[in-house]
Amino acid sequence: MTKKFLLIGVCLAALATGGAPHAFAGPGDHAPKDEKHAEGDGHNHAAEGGHAHGEEEESDGNVHLTAEQIAKAKITLVAAGPAAVTGEVRVMGSVTADADRMSSVTTRLPGVVVELPKRLGDRVAAGEVLAVLDSAELADAKAAYLSAQRQEGLAAGTLKREEGLWRKKISAEQDYLDARTAAETARISLDATRQRLAALGLSASDIKALPSQNPASLARLELRAPIAGRITARNLQRGELVAAEKEAFAIADLSQVWVELPVYAADLPQVREGQRLVLKGNHGQQGDGKVIFVAPTIDPATGAARVVAQVDNAEGHWRPGDFASGAIEAGSGEAADITVPASALQTLKGETVVFVRNAEGFEPRVVEIGRRNSSVAEVLFGLFPGDQVATGNTFLLKAEASRGAAAHSHSH
Repeated sequence: MTKKFLLIGVCLAALATGGAPHAFAGPGDHAPKDEKHAEGDGHNHAAEGGHAHGEEEESDGNVHLTAEQIAKAKITLVAAGPAAVTGEVRVMGSVTADADRMSSVTTRLPGVVVELPKRLGDRVAAGEVLAVLDSAELADAKAAYLSAQRQEGLAAGTLKREEGLWRKKISAEQDYLDARTAAETARISLDATRQRLAALGLSASDIKALPSQNPASLARLELRAPIAGRITARNLQRGELVAAEKEAFAIADLSQVWVELPVYAADLPQVREGQRLVLKGNHGQQGDGKVIFVAPTIDPATGAARVVAQVDNAEGHWRPGDFASGAIEAGSGEAADITVPASALQTLKGETVVFVRNAEGFEPRVVEIGRRNSSVAEVLFGLFPGDQVATGNTFLLKAEASRGAAAHSHSH
């Protein structure tokens, strides 16, 4: 902010010294102080007086800036024009993590932590390995599956052989029926052991690869991230003996967050799901959100209903626990002929002004404001449609205009 202020100050100083050069008389130019010379002096003083009067008019809050300086100061321009001015409900609330984008990773079997590749705060992709445990129970479950798989293969082979012998009238039908029963039993057992492994967190591809797996790695239990996000809690240490059902990790996807907004009963009829929320944080961050939930009940202790808005957080500006204030747009709003962004409004000498672009920079224009909300204001008097109005970093223009007016007042 200081650099921007200095930039505008240097500009004004350069403009102040960039007027017509003063004329200096040479040694041979001295004339006797006769009456004609006196008249000439009077003429010069009048000219100087006129110049001072011109400076007085130019110092009435006008800010002289080039297009390049405007761009460097990040002062944006918007044309005054028609727009709808919606009603709004002012709200305050707190930022929380999106409950639909949070996940816990729990150990399903006891084991010893042997690998811990991920640390607190790391970003992870869905399916990425967070930790590896050495679990004897998992090894037993895998061994039971492999045994059931072999039994099912043997039973299936016996059934095929007995069916062929029975059809050729070589063996009794009972032998074929017994083989079919044994094969069905083996298949059921294999399905049960496969489902147990799936319940322990193994994927279908993991189970399919078990027959070719090194027997020494049967006890390897991998904890994987169920969603993409950031690790917000890690409750494991290398070498620790972990019990079953322990919450090992917590993962949160903060690319979207929620804002919890208590809305009082008097304002509640104006609030509906799907309405836009204009939000400002306590660290200066700004954003838009959408109301996704309006509670059907009112808390008798507070007299307010719980309202939840969803806010995009791809840039990471919003942190759970932050406080925020804003406005929920209520109703479609009536159109106004001339409007400007609310950020264009400033107060100068006790009056509401906007800074209008002119050939030399900006002039402060006193305006009368009608309906307004957090994002737009109706102008009843002071602007014409199409006027280019400053709407970004206007506090810099206000500071320069106030300084120029103060200097002019002091010179008087």
